[in-house]
Amino acid sequence: MERSVALITGASGGIGRACASALVASGFDLALQHRKNSAALEPLAAQLRQAGTRVELLHADLSAPGQAAALVEQAAEKLGPPAVLIHAAGHIVEKPIAFTTAAEWDALLEVHAVAAAALAKAMLRYLRKTDHGRIVLIGSLAGLAGLGNGAAYAAAKGALEGLCTSLALEAARWKTTVNVVAPGYIDTAMTAGHDSEKRAQACQSIPLARYGTPGEVAAVAAFLCSPHAGYITGQTIVVDGGMSLG
Repeated sequence: MERSVALITGASGGIGRACASALVASGFDLALQHRKNSAALEPLAAQLRQAGTRVELLHADLSAPGQAAALVEQAAEKLGPPAVLIHAAGHIVEKPIAFTTAAEWDALLEVHAVAAAALAKAMLRYLRKTDHGRIVLIGSLAGLAGLGNGAAYAAAKGALEGLCTSLALEAARWKTTVNVVAPGYIDTAMTAGHDSEKRAQACQSIPLARYGTPGEVAAVAAFLCSPHAGYITGQTIVVDGGMSLG
């Protein structure tokens, strides 16, 4: 039986890698995008191939114009028409807004928001031909609640909200769903620099009193890509241990 193809960006990061593992368990073949860290993905790819999953590692710099559309076409050429997109690529710049440069703003908006729109646009030619298209954008609690000393990151993630709801309306005619997963503090490279004092302070505002794991975020993304989530679209699912409850 032909397996569905999923394209995951930022697959060398913690959440992207976890999404890859979660989708394999759901029976997908994978096109995994990385910008410069293919070595981090090779062991995972080898393991998945040995288990019978088709996996392609694809290089693309999503901060460069045209790369997003080319990535989708590359995935289709290597594995077949993609039915699922999980956009997890991105980085953070933590600076007061007064010291954040125009170049830093541009880079964050390009990778998080502009690339998301370009990827979705390129995917639509394939999603029109399937009844189970899925787009999942990895956002952030910062996009909903703001982030002190991280306005550019929060703005870039916040832009995914408008993209999600608008695209969900457009893509519904093809039975494609579009959703955002918005994590709070997750144990990834992005939070690796948090010392014990900062972690303890953060955990005081999290009812579950801990950082989440990439696997917990990936489980939500995988559910949204499954047939069970076929009636969920245009939504933002917050995964933050209750932090947003105040």
